[in-house]
Amino acid sequence: MASGSRFLCWLFFCGLSLAAPAAEPAAAVTAENASEARTRADRMREEANRRFQADRADCNTRAIALGCMTAAQERRAAAVKDAEALQREAARVEREARQAKVAERALRRAEEVEAGRGKREADEARFREQEAQRAAERERRAAEEPAQHEAKRARAAAEREAKLRKRDGADAADAKRATEAPERARKRAEREQKYRERAARIDQRKAEYKQTLKAREAEKTAEDARRKAAEAKK
Repeated sequence: MASGSRFLCWLFFCGLSLAAPAAEPAAAVTAENASEARTRADRMREEANRRFQADRADCNTRAIALGCMTAAQERRAAAVKDAEALQREAARVEREARQAKVAERALRRAEEVEAGRGKREADEARFREQEAQRAAERERRAAEEPAQHEAKRARAAAEREAKLRKRDGADAADAKRATEAPERARKRAEREQKYRERAARIDQRKAEYKQTLKAREAEKTAEDARRKAAEAKK
């Protein structure tokens, strides 16, 4: 009886020694550390296999290995399960990150397409507006062209009429001058004759004045001589 109790006690402590240590809570898997998590899962699986091989070797050295291999297998299974769970979580996070990137690229392409469509529509609207303005300008010019031609013709006619009037006026002035030439010559001759007569009269008055001065000078000389003679007699 005592021998049986010691056997059960040995099995209990053996199981405790082979039990898997409590796993530390793993950090949350994110898109930034998903690759590292997959690497960590691979290391966990490799470590579980190495531990199982060590445990199996240890169990083989024991005289009674009942429960030893079972605990080792359960420990490896738990570790592999944790590694696979971590790998699945990393794969899920990476898949969602890829899907998010795909969705983001699709959204960006859709926005670019929409922006391109908006730009094309704006360009087309601007082109149509410019074409409408050019058409209106052509119509305006076409409507103004006859009036412009008529204005040019009117200006040309007015210039010709002005030239004719100027030429006719010049001819009339020449004819008038030719008609008035004899009268102007007569009047000019009269003015020249009057100028000569006036000059002659002036010259005559100058000569008469000179004669008067000479006579006065002679009279004064004679008077001085008489006065001197009278004084000499006294």
